[in-house]
Amino acid sequence: MRIKRTLGKLSIPLLSILIAMLAGSAVILVCGYSPGAAYSSLLRGAFGSFRSCMGTFEKCVPLIFCGLAAMAAFKSGIFNIGLEGQVVVGAIAYILTGLKIQFLPLPLHVLVCSIFAMLAGGLWAMIAGAMKVYCRANEVVSTIMLNYIALNLAEYLFSGPFMAEGTIPQSEALETSKLLPPVWEGSKITWAFVIACSMILFMGIFYRYTVTGYNMIAAGDNYKAAEAGGIRMNQTRLLSMAMSGGIAGIAGGLLVAATYGRYVIGMSSGYGFDGMAIAVLGQNSAAGVFLSSILFGGLRTGSLSMAMFEGIPSELVSILQGLIILTVSAPLLIKSFRIKSRGKKQ
Repeated sequence: MRIKRTLGKLSIPLLSILIAMLAGSAVILVCGYSPGAAYSSLLRGAFGSFRSCMGTFEKCVPLIFCGLAAMAAFKSGIFNIGLEGQVVVGAIAYILTGLKIQFLPLPLHVLVCSIFAMLAGGLWAMIAGAMKVYCRANEVVSTIMLNYIALNLAEYLFSGPFMAEGTIPQSEALETSKLLPPVWEGSKITWAFVIACSMILFMGIFYRYTVTGYNMIAAGDNYKAAEAGGIRMNQTRLLSMAMSGGIAGIAGGLLVAATYGRYVIGMSSGYGFDGMAIAVLGQNSAAGVFLSSILFGGLRTGSLSMAMFEGIPSELVSILQGLIILTVSAPLLIKSFRIKSRGKKQ
């Protein structure tokens, strides 16, 4: 029975990917390229060798965190469209804290900076959460607006008072000894990937075995029934937004700690929106988010190979991602429409 249920859950994402690839083939043909050559180059670049696999896993780290952040909001029935801004404020908090406490040893330095990044992202998300709970403001609109505020704040800080020497708008760099090292020498995979995998495990346990996790799921499935059952909806929604923003904030912090070593304007571009797609494709489960992140990480890595060896524009990968999202979302929208239609008839 459990195997059938698992296969049923996997069928929608797998079918969606297949349909997206077929539709993508048509787009590639129209653009004058060979679909076979495009997909072959994409696969080689993403998974064709040990080195390319390591590159894909490296790209997965912020995608995993952003996917989990989106999942945390979706589980409670909240649409957190502000992940991009929460990643940015998390990265800002990490670098500003990190530059001040470089006297600490590496593990403690990463822990303290990550806590500040998590708090920054969580508090930023709670602004929209509080507006929804106490002012009945639409969280989609408020989180989108907060994205622009966060991006412009970063632009001001790192092209103004905290800008490093030179003409490029960026922060000062952390000392090399304060960056997360590779898991083994010569590897592209840093300890950030281990942290991301630990977070996947934690989130899976949290929603499966804790009362708070159950309350969040119940609030998302049927808020009226959850409220009638004694679940405090306002507190649950605020906690969900704080959790979602906090996880996104860690994503921003780890971009600084493991990838760039400083804040660079535009370094978080697209991760927040990819995170929402990953959560949807992963059916809002921790394991699904992990597998979807590998897919999206592979698309990011493989697109470079397509552009370099086949001369195929990497923008076609963005089209493929969009097609995957559309084909995944379509069954969910139809299901939601049917439920609403039944409710009106009753």
